[in-house]
Amino acid sequence: MTEGIFGIWNPTPNTLKCFEVMGDVLAKDNTQLELGIYTRRDGGIQSQYCFDMQRLLSDWQKQPLGDLSIAFFRSTPIGSVDLSHLIPRYSIGNIAVTYLGFIYNLPQIQDKLTCYGYQFDDNTRNVAETLCYLLDHYLEFNCLSPVEAMQVMMRELKGSFAFMALVAGGKWLLVGSRDYPLAIGKNNRTVYFATDTEILAHFSKSKFLISKKTKPSIFCATSFQKEILLPVS
Repeated sequence: MTEGIFGIWNPTPNTLKCFEVMGDVLAKDNTQLELGIYTRRDGGIQSQYCFDMQRLLSDWQKQPLGDLSIAFFRSTPIGSVDLSHLIPRYSIGNIAVTYLGFIYNLPQIQDKLTCYGYQFDDNTRNVAETLCYLLDHYLEFNCLSPVEAMQVMMRELKGSFAFMALVAGGKWLLVGSRDYPLAIGKNNRTVYFATDTEILAHFSKSKFLISKKTKPSIFCATSFQKEILLPVS
């Protein structure tokens, strides 16, 4: 395992235990799990970044994990410095995004968003920041639903990538991939998405659905739904 993105729909306390187990497995190879996570809780989106799985578990025992979450993870040598600002994740208001892969028409999209009035932080033009602004644009200014916004974005983005988004209003988890691995697992009523089958194996023993298609694959759901998500064409 090197790096990946991860989505959770309707997590249970056992979800956090699985993160702890992953941290223990990595520690045997003198590496640690670096985790940046957004979760939908208390009507909004909350963020946390950590190396210490024990601390993460302790914090969320006090404040339970929300009903929807997305995360970027990577394994790093034990004792690494805090490079959380380099993790491709971003949040504005009620939207959070994490991303992995390559989008080759990103400069054109960023120029368009700049014309619409979006300002990028410190001129870094983080990819996740761009995706967050683009989703916000379609939701707020084009008045599209989350599913419609996701469909338009996936047609607009060119490259090989996977990204996940939380939309707190309406409690939406959105997952999209194009020509990039995407695995899906289910454990009771919890659904997991991951770009890495190794990490998913810690959470779900159900059969994985692997997607790596040139045609976009989109999965959308709200926290109210009871069954595994279906692709949206």
